[in-house]
Amino acid sequence: MRYVLGIDAGGTKTRALLADETGRVVGGALGGGANLRTHGELEVEKVLHAVIEEACAGAPAPPEAVALGIAGADRPPDETVLRAILRRIGFRSRVVVTNDARLAFVAGSELRVGLALVCGTGSIAWGRNRAGEIARSGGWGWHLGDEGSGFWIGERAIRDVLRAADGRGPSTRLDRALSEHFEIDRPEQILYAIYDREFPRTRVAKFAARVEEAATTGDAVAKAILSDAAIELVRAASSVRDRLRLEEAPYDVVLSGGTFAAVPSLEADVARRLETPQARVRGLAEEPAMGAVKLAIEALDAPAAGAPAP
Repeated sequence: MRYVLGIDAGGTKTRALLADETGRVVGGALGGGANLRTHGELEVEKVLHAVIEEACAGAPAPPEAVALGIAGADRPPDETVLRAILRRIGFRSRVVVTNDARLAFVAGSELRVGLALVCGTGSIAWGRNRAGEIARSGGWGWHLGDEGSGFWIGERAIRDVLRAADGRGPSTRLDRALSEHFEIDRPEQILYAIYDREFPRTRVAKFAARVEEAATTGDAVAKAILSDAAIELVRAASSVRDRLRLEEAPYDVVLSGGTFAAVPSLEADVARRLETPQARVRGLAEEPAMGAVKLAIEALDAPAAGAPAP
């Protein structure tokens, strides 16, 4: 029996699964976030080494193929760095390095035709058509984009609370939620939580769940934030759909990511907006790391230096 390793590395957490060639999972590990832009090469290597070591502990045999999905891996300079990291860890052949959105797509689409829309700490849409053409939209990181993501929602909510405190915007129940979430006494003390230490990007993203809570109680500001987030996410998905001409035949739309899980009304709104007679829209039923497992299994029989198409 041969074994493979699938890894889903995100901005908040990294999941590794060891499986046999039939896809049966026999080991796993969960680690911290791993993103080259925000964590750096050394930290990414430390996280990957730790989850690989834990997932493979007690394995009947070492994995013969590995697939890693991580933000930015479809950019050649980042792919080069990531492949070098995996070589140092011990994987020199049958290595697949790909975008994290592709993992969700492979895990959730039996057709392998359509798109995945990922909404976690960041956001991205990634798709493939029947001709094998690939398109992506978003995924530019929290400084430049990631519209509709957990971070985008959290930052927008903080700004709206401060606008209300200044009298520049409508009042919102999010002011109390902000104080509780960041453990401060007054909204203006957010300055200390944001600027006096390393920027708490993950904590800002997790504030999206409190925006959901406020929206369900009828808070107009929170509802507007989530509506705008849905619009931004649908724009990204629609861009991929239109460039790949997916509406010409049935296709899958896979919704994945921690923010969708934490903000179910957002996922429902996005699904409603993306539903068409040709689109089969659904949330991802299994974890994205299973997409990496499937890619690694396919790599077992691929040329040693190559990687399979999705």
